[in-house]
Amino acid sequence: MRRTFTRHLNRLVPERVSDGAGGFERIWTERGSLWGDVQARTGTLRVTELGEEPRLKVKITAHALPQDHEGRPWQGDRLVDGLRAYEVEAVHEDDRRGRWLTIYAREVTEGSRP
Repeated sequence: MRRTFTRHLNRLVPERVSDGAGGFERIWTERGSLWGDVQARTGTLRVTELGEEPRLKVKITAHALPQDHEGRPWQGDRLVDGLRAYEVEAVHEDDRRGRWLTIYAREVTEGSRP
């Protein structure tokens, strides 16, 4: 089965850096990119103090990488597609032959974007 991936996703990883006041802050550092296919899984509205916040969960399919490969996405990484950012929740091999990765992620809202 041949797949065509049409989305170019930049991979960002979180890093802790000193904030200069004895604490730490999280910054996002780009660590490569991958091509994938993004499909919506579920979408809901979550009620917050400031109103409703949309929540979109997606399934991303990409070419497989070995578990110890530095380019493989991990839980907590972010994949950025233009103006959209997705936080990786889980990653696993999609088929027995190890050709594809399935990445489960959720869209990151504006307040928590890198």
